[in-house]
Amino acid sequence: MLSKTMFILASAATLVNSQFDPTSVPYATRQAWCNSQTSACPILCLQLPGASGTPTSNTCSADTLLYDCICSNNVIPNASEYSQTIPYYTCTETNNQCVQKCNGDSTCQNDCRVKNPCGAQDPKRVNITTTAKPTPTASETPVNTLVNGATGAGPRMASVNMSHVYGLCVLVGGFVAGFATLL
Repeated sequence: MLSKTMFILASAATLVNSQFDPTSVPYATRQAWCNSQTSACPILCLQLPGASGTPTSNTCSADTLLYDCICSNNVIPNASEYSQTIPYYTCTETNNQCVQKCNGDSTCQNDCRVKNPCGAQDPKRVNITTTAKPTPTASETPVNTLVNGATGAGPRMASVNMSHVYGLCVLVGGFVAGFATLL
């Protein structure tokens, strides 16, 4: 299964790279892209169920921009869904080259980017944390009370806890007075 997966990966990388000429980008840039790709691979693997952050294969060639990232569970993450990966860099560079060929035509430039989006189009949110707002207990003082002492909203609402506003006014006033004496 692993050799079949390697073949599919190599075929997909070849297909992607056949549309993009790596030599159109300076070698130092391609090296930086490969460094980002190999740094991203362990993080991509952590997004997959059952995979550790230690890939079984993690290589990238700055000459050809061919790379592989095989996680510990023998799954290949879809690197095109992430930034800081070879598919992302080659996509954005293809768009940049397309824009340059537009000779200032804004419709053409827009089409270059809109018709060839790079990165995740509908990313999965795997680490979402939600917190509920605590309900105040009867012993807690409500922030807003009515003039007659009942809680709720209404035209006669007066704020009870204004100490932070007054404190801020005193603090700002002190700064202004201090600066005024310096002048």
